[in-house]
Amino acid sequence: MKILITGVTGFAGTHLANLLADKLYNLELYGTYRHSGRNSLQEISKEVRLLECDVNYFQSVEQVIESVLPDLVFHFAAYVSVAKSFEQPALTFQTNVIGTVNLLEAVKKACRGAKILIPGSAEAYGKVEQANMPIKETQTLEPANPYGLSKVAQEMLGLYYFKAIGLSVYLTRTFHYTGPGQPLGFVCSDFAKQIAAIEKSNNDCQIKVGNLRAKRDFLDIRDVVTAYWEIAQKGSPGTIYNVCKGSSISIEEILNTLLQMSSCEISVKVTKDRLRPVDVPNFVGDNLRLKRETTWVPKIEMGASLRDLLNFWRSNLDGSR
Repeated sequence: MKILITGVTGFAGTHLANLLADKLYNLELYGTYRHSGRNSLQEISKEVRLLECDVNYFQSVEQVIESVLPDLVFHFAAYVSVAKSFEQPALTFQTNVIGTVNLLEAVKKACRGAKILIPGSAEAYGKVEQANMPIKETQTLEPANPYGLSKVAQEMLGLYYFKAIGLSVYLTRTFHYTGPGQPLGFVCSDFAKQIAAIEKSNNDCQIKVGNLRAKRDFLDIRDVVTAYWEIAQKGSPGTIYNVCKGSSISIEEILNTLLQMSSCEISVKVTKDRLRPVDVPNFVGDNLRLKRETTWVPKIEMGASLRDLLNFWRSNLDGSR
């Protein structure tokens, strides 16, 4: 079995590659990276054969697909920052939408029987009334930022290629996640890195934060990639799966948990530059479909995820990006 992970040097790609390399046999693992993005924060299994590719260019994608002829593709090459999507909406859509078209067209041309899993985002839901919690896959989509919009478009593309072209496309709406190796630009990792830096320097003992009252549904990245594998094996193509824990936690509780793990006295300061122009409100997902159709259950508690993330930054302060 040949498995291709686009964007393998990213957060999810690295964890999935390492999961599959550790647990599976009779498997060929391939992963694409962009030349400027190969500096993964995590070590990637030596079992992965790395191939340079830029999903923004069809010929680059076509060359990889034709050379590998994968049985299963996990499409993780994406622009993933909500905050930066306000500043670079065109780049967000170029990578997430055109990049996905390029992949699906290349698969259609070279290996129509391959499975493709495209992870979407809970940002597609946008603002949801409290009466509609927990959020089911049938919820109306009202994205509140360019990133969420791009993921809705990506999802619609996947459904089109499933229904009209006949490709086996698997789709998720993945809620928030964290864990060791998460890059900067995400709330848990930003907190953890600041705390690790304060511990190391023992000065300027103040952490800068945004909206602490928001509540989010968080999973550990290792549970997330396990869910992706389960969906690709036991789920149904053309079906959308919420990948979430099913309960929410406030950003303030996340911060307090991390602060309690440090021996330093650290003060907290809310800064305007860390507040989003449009913030998605408190929401929690419904994961019953995922649990019903696969054997997946989340196993890693938030406290363990945050401890692993903080310890990661304590050991990798010079590896930030």
